[in-house]
Amino acid sequence: MDTLLEHYPEKKRKLLDVALKLMLAKGYHATTVDEICAEAKVTKGSYFHYFKSKEDAAKETLAYFGLLQQGLLQNSGIENEKDPWARLQKFLDFYLLVSRNPDLPNSCLASTFAQELSEDYPELRVMCEANFVMNAQPLIEIVTDCKNVYAPQALFDPVSVAEYFISLYQGSLILAKAKLDPTIITTNVEYFRAYMNTLIRKP
Repeated sequence: MDTLLEHYPEKKRKLLDVALKLMLAKGYHATTVDEICAEAKVTKGSYFHYFKSKEDAAKETLAYFGLLQQGLLQNSGIENEKDPWARLQKFLDFYLLVSRNPDLPNSCLASTFAQELSEDYPELRVMCEANFVMNAQPLIEIVTDCKNVYAPQALFDPVSVAEYFISLYQGSLILAKAKLDPTIITTNVEYFRAYMNTLIRKP
């Protein structure tokens, strides 16, 4: 993960870490520049040295969040599995591990921004869409491989299956937060695993 983030100056990364933490907890509008600077122990002059505006900071924070997501997935070892069905199981296990890790937020900045900002901030909406596409892409490739190997005659679309999982997981994050029940995430990921068993009846 560090290689993805090494180009960030230390002070800018500190600002991004704090912005990410606060915007995940409170959203874009409720998070102020003053709060970010105070928690990061950085002056407003330094903040505006790195970001032209609060919207610009939000864009960079979302891009930074995407790099963090990519780094976690790259370090998961999923690609070490040669069998696509084993990769699928490891992919789902990865999402379960992320949801149970107390050091990682049980929320998604792209989801937060998409709900709060899509109508008034079109560039951020496009970035949110790109984040969801990025997260779906590894699953599209895994499901495609599973279909080719184990269910070549099946009619399902791997892209639709992957987007279904992303929507299921994002909805689970929201419901888990609303009900203060993180087990909802585990339950729904396991439902998806069972669903995949019905699509691909592996011998």
